Amino acid sequence: MRIRYNTIVIFLLAAIPIITQTRSIECINNGWIFHKGEIPFATEQNIDEKDWQRVNIPHTWNVDDSYDKRGVDDGWDIAYYYYRGAGWYRKWIKLNEAESNKRIHIHFEAANAVAEVYVNGKFVGKHIGGYSEFKFEITDFVKFNDINLISVKVDNSYHYDIPPQRADYTMYGGIYRDVYLVKTDKVFIEQLLIQTPDVSSNVAKVKISTSLNNKSNFRNLSLRFSIYDPNGKLLEIKNQEIFNPSTNQEKYEFDFTTIEKPKLWNPDNPVLYKIKAELLSDEKTVDEVTDKFGFRFFRFDAEKGFFLNGKHLRLKGVNRHQDRAGFGWALSNEQHLEDIIMIKSMGANFVRMAHYQQDKSVLDACDSLGLLVWEEIPVVTSVGRENFKNNAKQMLYEMITQHYNHPSIIVWGLMNETERSQPPDDLSWNYDLCLELNGLAKKLDSNRYTTQAQMRDLGTGILKIIDIRGWNRYFGWYYGVFEDFGKFMDEQKALDPNQLTLISEYGAGSKKGYHKETPDPSDFTEEWQVMYHRSMLEQLEDRSWIAGACVWNMFDFASEEKQGNIKHINQKGLATWDRSPKDVFYLYQSKWTEKPMVYIVSHSWPEKIGAIAEMKTIKVFSNCESVELFLNGKSLGKKERKFNWQVQFVAGSNSLKAIGTQENTNVTDEIKINYSVK
Repeated sequence: MRIRYNTIVIFLLAAIPIITQTRSIECINNGWIFHKGEIPFATEQNIDEKDWQRVNIPHTWNVDDSYDKRGVDDGWDIAYYYYRGAGWYRKWIKLNEAESNKRIHIHFEAANAVAEVYVNGKFVGKHIGGYSEFKFEITDFVKFNDINLISVKVDNSYHYDIPPQRADYTMYGGIYRDVYLVKTDKVFIEQLLIQTPDVSSNVAKVKISTSLNNKSNFRNLSLRFSIYDPNGKLLEIKNQEIFNPSTNQEKYEFDFTTIEKPKLWNPDNPVLYKIKAELLSDEKTVDEVTDKFGFRFFRFDAEKGFFLNGKHLRLKGVNRHQDRAGFGWALSNEQHLEDIIMIKSMGANFVRMAHYQQDKSVLDACDSLGLLVWEEIPVVTSVGRENFKNNAKQMLYEMITQHYNHPSIIVWGLMNETERSQPPDDLSWNYDLCLELNGLAKKLDSNRYTTQAQMRDLGTGILKIIDIRGWNRYFGWYYGVFEDFGKFMDEQKALDPNQLTLISEYGAGSKKGYHKETPDPSDFTEEWQVMYHRSMLEQLEDRSWIAGACVWNMFDFASEEKQGNIKHINQKGLATWDRSPKDVFYLYQSKWTEKPMVYIVSHSWPEKIGAIAEMKTIKVFSNCESVELFLNGKSLGKKERKFNWQVQFVAGSNSLKAIGTQENTNVTDEIKINYSVK
């Protein structure tokens, strides 16, 4: 029996909005200018900027052009309906003479997909990958007591060597997450690793390893660590002297403390501790870093599913893409938080971050609100050769080292539906890549599980490499009938009884407000979507050995390849692209939440047509013990468990009211129905 314990990494220069006496982190999102496309001399100071657009970060150039043009990629013949190419950003910053004894860094939370950074016309560095954080020290490139030009070229073009080569989502270009200017002392804390190697309800041990980045003349330094409980109470302070520190990055390891009766992090009580690390010289603080972490232990079992802190927990999850109508990927931290709050309010306790590393604020929200996380790298659909593999490994390294501090994360995802390896079609590359990624993940983090999401085995044995097998299955939508899901999973269980199992994707599309009394298969009605998910919930409930499942998708999202009911939109969301819940959202809320709720199906169908005296079925979703339905003030009766009524509307306006009762609590829902007689 394997027990996985929490290990926390604090990745320095993450977007921590703090200013101490020695380190400052300043958000520089505002006041940029942008030019779409290549332009000569974009890094020069004295160019004509009149044709440049004034923008603030987060920014993407693909908000409005998703459908206005078609381009063809060289070699792959992929049709694009949005601009994929280069864009330039420029910003002027002022540095004072008093800051000349500092080290200056620029930190990007993400830019898609390749970013080149220049300062005062000089090349500083290049980052490959559209989803991870990256930073460059620019001390040697800036002028103090003067203004400095930051120029950034970002390119979201297709590239064979950069994951993802192709995927079922729109790949927005731009600097679409926050940017920070970071000023540190000559010596600072580069990385702080907080490990909790032994956790139980009685005791939790804490160990620390840290590395310093040193360009100072300090010979004697000390580290001071302070740990605070979830209420902010100081539990312990420890000091460690460092003699003759190296001028290179050097790691130091310390046993820190043992916490008696730790408060354990879980979805119902996501308690977080805090560590403050201070670097001192002659008792003077020269750097300071803080971060939160949590104590918890967990394991997966092939027969019984998932256990958190020794207790069984069914993982009730959704997938989450990061785009939103009108914003693309350029969401604010507040909008990311809104998404996580909405997911939590539906009753989910698990989120798969499909198909890429997501914003730090998303993980912070999952930590503080209590959502377990599967996070993955963007190796999607197909894989390339050696350079592709190296880029994928770097993305995995960045994701794990940057987000390993989050107690919400329990699973690292390595790839998704990699059914192609082109050209030529040689699936051995998929196997070899997965093998190397899994090895790297275990080296970086031996305490969390690894997984991948596939539709089939591919005939290579690839599914046996990782800890947990993730299945993407869509019976009753793309193929087969609803009941085929259970049959397929039972067959897979019989083939490999000891394999740990998660359902990484299942779903059906719908257009909010599109209804039929008798839906047809895969017709994009809300009715078919509800029927699909009701069947899936029942089949999952019957198989306790499936640790959990993630609905595809929490929100509709942009996909230039989709040609469904709404072109270029994947409509499998439980809510629309602009975050309006569909009927199926309330089905899940009625199954997954304990707070009393009631919802009359459907608020998006206010106009009905029928014959005089015709009976219409009205359904109510609720987790209450009983529900009473009223038509135009008259009770149609109280029901338990199965909340369906036959209703005879009058011509014109009708009022429906449902009252749900749970113990001594009543909740209500009301809608108006306009009934037209045919």
